[in-house]
Amino acid sequence: MTRGPQWLRHTVRVRAVPVDRALVARGAVGMLLPLALGQAAGRPDLGAAAALGAYGAVADDSSAPWRTRALTLLLPQLGGAIGLALGRLTGGEAWAQILLVALVALVSGLMSTVGRISDMTALVLLLATAMGLGLPTTPPWWQVPLLFLLGGIPLMLLSLADALRHPGRAERRAVVGAVRSVADLLEATEGTWTERRHRVTEAMDAAYDTVIVRRLSAPRPGTTAARLAGRLESLVEVIAAAPAMKAPAEYPDVVRQVAAAVEADAGAASIALPPVPKVPALRALHAAVTALAQPDREAAAGQTSLLPSRPTLRRRLGDALAARIGDPVARRYALRLTACLATAQAVASFSGLPHSGWLVLTVALVVRPGLGTVPARLVTRAVGTIAGVLIGLAVIALCPAGWWRIAATVVLTGLLQAYARRNYALQTLFLTPVMLLLADPLGQAGSTVPQARLLDTVIGCAVAFVVGYLLWPEDSRARVDHRLANAHETIAAYADALEHDRDAGTLHTMRRRIHGDLAAVRNELVRLRTDPRHHHTLRARQDELAYADAAITRLTSLAATSHHGTPPAAQEMTRDLSAELRRRAERLREHRPRRVRSPR
Repeated sequence: MTRGPQWLRHTVRVRAVPVDRALVARGAVGMLLPLALGQAAGRPDLGAAAALGAYGAVADDSSAPWRTRALTLLLPQLGGAIGLALGRLTGGEAWAQILLVALVALVSGLMSTVGRISDMTALVLLLATAMGLGLPTTPPWWQVPLLFLLGGIPLMLLSLADALRHPGRAERRAVVGAVRSVADLLEATEGTWTERRHRVTEAMDAAYDTVIVRRLSAPRPGTTAARLAGRLESLVEVIAAAPAMKAPAEYPDVVRQVAAAVEADAGAASIALPPVPKVPALRALHAAVTALAQPDREAAAGQTSLLPSRPTLRRRLGDALAARIGDPVARRYALRLTACLATAQAVASFSGLPHSGWLVLTVALVVRPGLGTVPARLVTRAVGTIAGVLIGLAVIALCPAGWWRIAATVVLTGLLQAYARRNYALQTLFLTPVMLLLADPLGQAGSTVPQARLLDTVIGCAVAFVVGYLLWPEDSRARVDHRLANAHETIAAYADALEHDRDAGTLHTMRRRIHGDLAAVRNELVRLRTDPRHHHTLRARQDELAYADAAITRLTSLAATSHHGTPPAAQEMTRDLSAELRRRAERLREHRPRRVRSPR
């Protein structure tokens, strides 16, 4: 699409995400089993209820380590079963349904900002509650929730078996991706440095999360996870010492050899190291690359000094929830989501529309900020639903009820798993006919299902646009300007810490926080490209982000090369930069962004 508004072109862009054949195969088998069992037993309605749970597991499946897969698959399934049970307990009372949706939306809005797994659990809880309100109220009430929970078990077992058959593969892939991104950074020129530095941040965050953060406990010394943690620690020093110019070719080559050794799980592989350079600026890089290429260091055995101690799981969950409840941004988002969904449920309850839950589901998917801006979701949701309904009508017309429709549902589930991550319109395109084919055995709306879905989608998009966009727009200042201000202040504190010669562990923790803050702002700016309201402010915010990126790069390079005290000129530069960052932070909090130049 070469014409049209920039926000619309960005919305319809299709990402080049490779197809994971294992995910496709598991998704198809996971959907086939409950449908086939229900058909063979003469109860396709029960098979469809279990298939809803299978679909939930399909959507949450991944190639992560087995611990992450277990949590990612189990917790959303529990949330979905609870949501279905709550939805069926209202007895069809309109005010009870509105109150329930408002309460679940409030809880879901707060949970969604804790972390990725809690976000998925909160979303499934909310969507399952909406679906539960639309299901027939025939007894027993617990039957559909239980079948939903049991329906995801086959796919869970397949996914966990795949992870346990290849232990450590996901962790190694994540670390290899980080190491290779650093090798690309060492080859960066002035024109490609910023983009490649962003890729390093993303790859390091993914590797750190996979190896360390998503574990229930710290890696035990001597294990694969501990050795990979040691590699990450050494990689941090390489990044800190990376010059803002193209490094000599032998250093990227050594780093790529390290990546190959990690990928092959050859920890003791011998890697030829370049001679010590005569240029002082490259000696820190040489030392860091040498440490990375030697896997038998103390850190590689599990004694990593830069990785923070991990509190208990209960303490981490408690701290995260307390932080969300105390965060005004999280509270404001939860209230906005609650208002939108309560309005949607009121429309669904008092308008005389068939009770399918699709209207509330549409509003939830359009309004949630983690899924995109409201204009972008409106366009992709409408286009995907219309195309999906047409596919569903074609399948219903051409395939008789029974095994042929089961085969069509399995094929569409495989396509959903293969292409859903490329674009939300594609996800909706394949999701809609799957839900249409499952709705008929469940008795939601009979032959009027396709028309009801179209009408619900149109009304849901209208509610989301009016309540969630016109009357209560997103607070982009809190999500961008305040985050940028926090990042500026943290970088200023990092500059102060450099001047006072803080220990390496403290500096490492501050750098991780800074890069995390900048990555969050960067992702938010990418998301806001799909909203025409923010088009005129994006450039100024991008300039502020570029200034912060350049500042932390300059300070990190200074930290890596100043082994014998900071020279007076560098101390003066650090103090000036710290003061300027704090001035910019104050201006951002006052909502006065302006065009800036990168520090030199």
